[in-house]
Amino acid sequence: MFVATINRTLKAGALAIFAAERVLRWLPPGTHQYEKLVRPEEIETPLKAAGMEIVERQGVFYNMLTDSWNRSADTDVNYMVLTTRPEA
Repeated sequence: MFVATINRTLKAGALAIFAAERVLRWLPPGTHQYEKLVRPEEIETPLKAAGMEIVERQGVFYNMLTDSWNRSADTDVNYMVLTTRPEA
């Protein structure tokens, strides 16, 4: 299973909501709601309880100079989680 979302941190609120919606106007204001953002452990805990194994957690950031998305160790804003279900 693959999940990609935005972390619920002050940094994410500043960059993914305020900067992207209000300053850069990449998205309409109100597209994201801070209280609906999800911390990695809030995704991983129920997945583990369902028998899934976390394979990888990876941060993602947008580089405006190269107009590209890049992987990162920083999961404070955008992140992805990859899980698998072990064979029985």
